[in-house]
Amino acid sequence: MRKRWGGPLLALFLGATPLLASAQQEPAAAERAESEARIDPQAQRILRQMSDFLGAQRELSVRTEGTLDQVLDSGQKVQLQRAGDVRLQRPNRLRVDRAGDLARLHLFYDGQRLSIHGEQANAYATTPAPSTLDATLDMASQRLGLDAPGGDLLVSNPYTALTEDVRSGKYLGRAKVNGVSVNHLAFRNRDGVDWELWVEDGPRPLPLKYVITSRDLPGAPQYSVTLSDWNLSPQLTPDQFQFTPPRDAMRVSFLAPDSQGGAQQGGSK
Repeated sequence: MRKRWGGPLLALFLGATPLLASAQQEPAAAERAESEARIDPQAQRILRQMSDFLGAQRELSVRTEGTLDQVLDSGQKVQLQRAGDVRLQRPNRLRVDRAGDLARLHLFYDGQRLSIHGEQANAYATTPAPSTLDATLDMASQRLGLDAPGGDLLVSNPYTALTEDVRSGKYLGRAKVNGVSVNHLAFRNRDGVDWELWVEDGPRPLPLKYVITSRDLPGAPQYSVTLSDWNLSPQLTPDQFQFTPPRDAMRVSFLAPDSQGGAQQGGSK
């Protein structure tokens, strides 16, 4: 599931999209794909536990810090830094505030509209959105071409989204992420993408690290993110998800995916 990043709108926002999910499969198709995949039982069990636990949270906030590989025309691979905060309230609110080497971006979804504001370009785009988060993420992927790694963790059923194209999965054993004991899982997709998850061991099976590798792209670029400061009762308020454009900001239009001309960068899942 390698997605195109870029295009005129995203170039205006200095080349980076917010954390968004890919479209989910229908359950029957996901079950067929799962039956054909070779996922060892322990990896499958831990992934399902993580998915069930995340999907059951009515609201949450989390801090993300990551790197994205970019392969230059010369073939040299460089890393771009990014960090952000995600706030989610099911079934229909999401906010992402992110800063990195290329941009400072803010995404708002309030149950009615999806809006993105780029600070450095001082530009924003907004569009009517479906009444649920899952449907909005699908719309953003299919109609607007807004995709980025890691968004599969935000949907109501992460297991279905994560395993839709899996060819194999393994349990690699115990490890540590920032001093926390985790279970290390590794998966390979049919479409040239490898990905790994480090899931907290114990009663809160939260993802603490996520790495995606596009093995079929030149240089095999990676996206890596650590997730920390999980708060499962952040007491979010509706105004935190509402976007009011700055008075001097320029409004631009979202573009359909087939009108974007951006190059592929990094991994996507």
